[in-house]
Amino acid sequence: MGFCRKSNAKEGRGKEAVFLRKKITLVRAIALIIGTVIGSGIFIAPKGVLQNSGNVGLSLVVWLACGVLSLFGALSYADLGTSITKSGGHYIYLLETLGPLPAFLRLWAEFVMIRPAVIAVVSLAFGRYLIEPLFAPCHAPALAVKLVTITGISLIIALNCWSVSWSANTQTVLTVLKMVTIGLIIVPGMLVLAEGHYENFQHAFDTSSLALDKLPLAFYSGMFAYSGWFYVNFVTEEIINPERNIPLSLIVSLLIVTLGYLLINVSYYAVLTAEEVLASEAVAVSFADRAFKSISSAIPILVALSCFGSLNGGVFAAARMLFAASREGQWPLLFSMIHRRRNTPFPALLLMIP
Repeated sequence: MGFCRKSNAKEGRGKEAVFLRKKITLVRAIALIIGTVIGSGIFIAPKGVLQNSGNVGLSLVVWLACGVLSLFGALSYADLGTSITKSGGHYIYLLETLGPLPAFLRLWAEFVMIRPAVIAVVSLAFGRYLIEPLFAPCHAPALAVKLVTITGISLIIALNCWSVSWSANTQTVLTVLKMVTIGLIIVPGMLVLAEGHYENFQHAFDTSSLALDKLPLAFYSGMFAYSGWFYVNFVTEEIINPERNIPLSLIVSLLIVTLGYLLINVSYYAVLTAEEVLASEAVAVSFADRAFKSISSAIPILVALSCFGSLNGGVFAAARMLFAASREGQWPLLFSMIHRRRNTPFPALLLMIP
């Protein structure tokens, strides 16, 4: 069988609870975290961080501080994930600690406001980046972007309904492509610095442009780019050896992402001036136009695939919250159903369509 049943004696309902099988290895857990965290944020957010920090030096400090804060949060969640061994993430932790009402409110806020908005924003970024090169130098028509967006999110839902292994393997492949994309951004910047071009880092901590009153907004932009590390706790029951793999995957992933984000921003500033970063609507595209004149159209496509991976990870994990809520009796029982052959919570996944 594709699923397991255990008695739910704690709740005294006399029913059997359904559990998804353990299929998430350490590599898949790391791919889930990195692939979900690295979406559109790092390719867009640098402008917001720089604009609200006031100078290049402080913006790099903000990126590092956001990584450290995210790591602290991840370590806290690692403790929760190894103490409360249920899938469901935020929802299940509120249920176990504060009771059913806060958990219920968080659940409905997630699926009425938060989740549809997140899926819509990231999927629209996917659609725009994917077809923008086809219409260059003009902007892609809004209808074309929406059609590609609908196709992308439908494909992700179908993939996750079909197989846990397929969606996890797809996430791993997309994560590898993300790392290739990051490498394509980091290497040219490092080469520019190796040639002795440090002009854009002169007066990096110029206090004349400092904007301490806007610093919280800089952190907001930075933390947005780091969001998604908590999704591994949504699939706790499916992780093999969670006591070891949850904390290890979170630590490894956040260290890789933080180092990558720092190097990406250094590379941006090595090639582009602060003024050019502020004037850009998509820093990665402006960087590609300057560093890769011959293959600059490939960067938006790689960014689109990065957004696709972020969508896949978010859908994969968020559906488990619905599944857990249904199993706890706070969501229609239909959503605790599992496809017997594919071992996927397909009713919950279908509700992910915004």
